[in-house]
Amino acid sequence: MWELKLAVCIIYDVLDLTLGRTLFVIPFGGELVGCALCAAMFGTSGLLYGLEALDMTEQIDGFIPTATLIALMNKPKPNR
Repeated sequence: MWELKLAVCIIYDVLDLTLGRTLFVIPFGGELVGCALCAAMFGTSGLLYGLEALDMTEQIDGFIPTATLIALMNKPKPNR
C-alpha cells in the first residue's frame, strides 16, 4: 500500500514541477491540494506539505518534491 502512496506522491510532484503554475489558477491552489492529499494519506505528518506555501514566488517549490519526501519519511519499518 505504501508503494501506491509513493507513486501518487511522485506523480503529484511531477505535475507540480511541470504544470504547477497553469494547473492551479488560484495562487496556492497547488499547496492546498497537496496538503490535503498528503494529510489524507499520511495523517498529521502530511501537513508538512504546507511548508511549500512559504515560497511566495512559486518559483522554488516546484523543484522540491515535498510530497515524495513526506512519503519517504513515512515508509513503514520492516518487521523483524
